[in-house]
Amino acid sequence: MLGKKIKNGNIEDTLNRFLKDDQHLVLGFEKGENGVSLRAFKNYLDHYSLLNPIFSTNGALHLRRLFSKGTKIILMLRPCEIRAYIELIKLNQIEREDIIAVSIDCFGALSSKDKTDDIPAEADQLREYFKKTDTMRWACKVCRERRGVVGDAGIRIDRDGLFWAFSYTEKGDSFLSLIEGEPEESRTEMLMSGSEKQDQFQNDMKTFSKDFAKCTMCMNCRDMCPVCYCIDCVFNGDEYLPKGDALLNKILRSGPVQLPQGKELFHFIRMYHVSQTCVGCGACEEACPQGIPLTKYFKGISERLQGMFSYMSGRSFDESIPYLTFLEDELKNAED
Repeated sequence: MLGKKIKNGNIEDTLNRFLKDDQHLVLGFEKGENGVSLRAFKNYLDHYSLLNPIFSTNGALHLRRLFSKGTKIILMLRPCEIRAYIELIKLNQIEREDIIAVSIDCFGALSSKDKTDDIPAEADQLREYFKKTDTMRWACKVCRERRGVVGDAGIRIDRDGLFWAFSYTEKGDSFLSLIEGEPEESRTEMLMSGSEKQDQFQNDMKTFSKDFAKCTMCMNCRDMCPVCYCIDCVFNGDEYLPKGDALLNKILRSGPVQLPQGKELFHFIRMYHVSQTCVGCGACEEACPQGIPLTKYFKGISERLQGMFSYMSGRSFDESIPYLTFLEDELKNAED
């Protein structure tokens, strides 16, 4: 496959050429005194990092309801973040026209809750780091697609440790045109291969009740999920989660209730809502102050349901979300 080899400093020069226009932005990662963090760059970038070894939020969260005309943006994000961006396009939450989405090979990440000062951000060192420690986030361990093969373009790492840029769409071609040098055939095998489907998920109701008993209904999981996008959530009103007089009247009418009320209902409806678009990034679990293993439930449900439709969220711009399409007898062979 033809691509362009990225030499030292080449990616920074490429992005800085793009940022010379006042209406251009780059969403990517920056090295700072406190490690690597997500940053929106304008005009000029320095201390840029292709990899981010710490996961705090999914970058697609900041793109919801983005319909700005004339502002061109390059996304330089993890595959799970680009996949969430692709799903939001299908849900009419993002206008794709002025955005170039570039996915980057990902070795996994630590949770921001377990942040350490000695974790490297360089590809070869990060790979060795995770070989020696068991600190990788569970969502990353069971990730099905850590390769930079989604979006308009991808940045891959070959077995010699060299970075390559590949184009997957016409927009990807325009991204590669910013990189100096001529396209050449990548003759070395890529370091990262696809992952197999995982079956290490939790579906026992007794364990579910025990895990979710700790829920305080802060709804951080909903608010930080990149594909949970409704402006008017049903749980913002009194119908499902009554408060004040509405709660008092319900107790007087139907008897005592556990507080906070409706925890299981909230999470079941969330699972149903995002099951076909969940990218398994684990942002929900990252946001949970109670340490509930949300990914083991949400990702398990979503992978099982997506598998019924031979669908993978964010895999392609052209692959329609199953619940947005109708095919007669589509599930006639599905198990109960």
